[in-house]
Amino acid sequence: MTEADQLKTRETHRDLTFLAWIVVGILGLNVAYFVGEEVGEVWYTNPGDWLAIFNAWWVGIIKAMPTILIAFAAADFAFLFQRCSEGEVFTERNVSTLNKAAYSLVGAGIWAGVISPTLQQWIGMEFRGVSIDFGDLALAVTLLGVMLHGLSLVFRDAVAVKAENDEFV
Repeated sequence: MTEADQLKTRETHRDLTFLAWIVVGILGLNVAYFVGEEVGEVWYTNPGDWLAIFNAWWVGIIKAMPTILIAFAAADFAFLFQRCSEGEVFTERNVSTLNKAAYSLVGAGIWAGVISPTLQQWIGMEFRGVSIDFGDLALAVTLLGVMLHGLSLVFRDAVAVKAENDEFV
């Protein structure tokens, strides 16, 4: 790889870092919308009832948790791309970051498919069992996290091969 190619690759990683932070910001706004929607409704129907507002805040957090976990994964990618832009590619730290992002995505999918529907029904006193509602998006995010975990295992092997090769040089 020529010096010009390396520079272009590092600039691309830098751009991906900025893009990942933009995604984190957009997801943060989405979380604010979810929580604000719940709190705003209670604020206008029961002004001054702080317990109801507090409970509405928690309902908003429960609904927004998959988005929060996806934002954590996007932040992990921002850190990964930043390190790659600095030339730190095949490292244990990047393997760990890929793993954390994978777990965040799996957690987001499970939260969206099982935990959030169950908690919302429990809060509404509609049902006391476990509700499983794996829609297309929840299933896709979960499987994407599983695939990313698999990629991190491959990446870990690449890091080991690089370390072994660096010993010979």
